[in-house]
Amino acid sequence: MSKCPYTWFVGLFSNSESKGSGVANNLRVTVYKNNERVVDVALPANSARWLIDIIPTDVVTKIRQEGVPLDAIQSELAKAEVLSPQKIFKLEEPHRSVDVWLE
Repeated sequence: MSKCPYTWFVGLFSNSESKGSGVANNLRVTVYKNNERVVDVALPANSARWLIDIIPTDVVTKIRQEGVPLDAIQSELAKAEVLSPQKIFKLEEPHRSVDVWLE
């Protein structure tokens, strides 16, 4: 992820490499704690439209502390006519990794 949140955010929604073609069917979330996968879920893709509500509060706090514009990302996803396969964000911490994407 870019260290500049604006560059990362703009790239997320305008970079054709980060988006797949077609329509996403699933919102995927994986969480690793101490190198062990503890969460691996697939939700309906439309769940991305209320992303902040399904992410644990402590993770939302960390994401915002990293400068990721989570509210703007959710807003863009909420108003998108079609949700395309794409990376949404990845949070890396020493003991935990959270990866969220549409496929």
